[in-house]
Amino acid sequence: MKQTLKRRICAAILCHILLFGLAGCGKANKAKPNDGGDPPVKASVDALKQGQPAADSEETVDGAESLARVRGDLEYDGRLTGAAAYLGLREKGDQTELTDWLRENCADLTSELPFLLEIPSERVLGAGYGKLFCIVPRDENTSLAVNHVTWQMMGNGLHPVADEVLYREEYAEPVLVFVNPEEPDREVNLVTNDGVAAIWYPQEDGYGNLILPTDEAGAPMLYDFAIYGYTTGLDYPEGWEPSGDDWWWPPTELGLADTSWLCDSWVLELRGGDAGPEYAGTADLYYAPAGYIKQDYLGVWRMEDDCLYLKLSADSGDEIDASFPILISPSGEDLYFQRSRTGAGIPFLPDGTDSIGLLLYTG
Repeated sequence: MKQTLKRRICAAILCHILLFGLAGCGKANKAKPNDGGDPPVKASVDALKQGQPAADSEETVDGAESLARVRGDLEYDGRLTGAAAYLGLREKGDQTELTDWLRENCADLTSELPFLLEIPSERVLGAGYGKLFCIVPRDENTSLAVNHVTWQMMGNGLHPVADEVLYREEYAEPVLVFVNPEEPDREVNLVTNDGVAAIWYPQEDGYGNLILPTDEAGAPMLYDFAIYGYTTGLDYPEGWEPSGDDWWWPPTELGLADTSWLCDSWVLELRGGDAGPEYAGTADLYYAPAGYIKQDYLGVWRMEDDCLYLKLSADSGDEIDASFPILISPSGEDLYFQRSRTGAGIPFLPDGTDSIGLLLYTG
């Protein structure tokens, strides 16, 4: 195993850390804390349509306003043709009303964006089971077409062939689309008023993260709005923080420089300097289960408010390019590592897990 620098964060650095308050990464939307109990029940669909709160609701939630909120996030990037989110897998034979199913499977997201519960049946496309996606056109002047496709061998490989039009509107509204869980059998075509076009075969990577269409420069052409359902920013629910004495705080770059962190057989090394002015230093993430390296990611790192930003790549072609919320224990020996607020993961974070603990490595 690689030689690493032995370092523990001293009391002076911890005092310095205490000067820094928690801050959210980027422009993520904040979730409201509660009193530790269940979140309040939002208004029912019928009550929303009538503009009245449900009997067990504390406030009326405006579906139109929540849709405008998503579209507002698209205004600042002309490459984006719309937004999308993966809502989960609905089993064949499930007789639950779709709105109830959405509330149960996407409680946080439907609470933040109740327009999901107001999409009428004529804009629910597909067999009613399978992987469910929502597609939101960029604005009211964006056209949308959704086709059923089959994959046929032509020339050098399989190609999609559209055989049925499921939806086509020049002035499109949000749609819910059920997709075959075995293969992407839907084709989504979006064209904005200024001529930006995107074709997407709705897919997710098994972690709930969308596999999005990109332009020639590799930039996404859709925005994954599932982030609205994540707990973000400063306002975490009561009791979310890791256990231990006193407060855990985001570390400083000075405190992280030249440290190594262990998680099972993964080691994350964060070195200071030698990375240019944009970064705090170089980073190395490697997997060595039997004392020798089997997988190695190299790159750079920096702190962004309460997040550790990592830009790493491996010889296999795998890449990590995301900001991960982190907290350090008062002793400086434990790191609380969370999944990125965009949903991105990292190899040592197990499937279906949103956070994990790392130990200061001194070997």
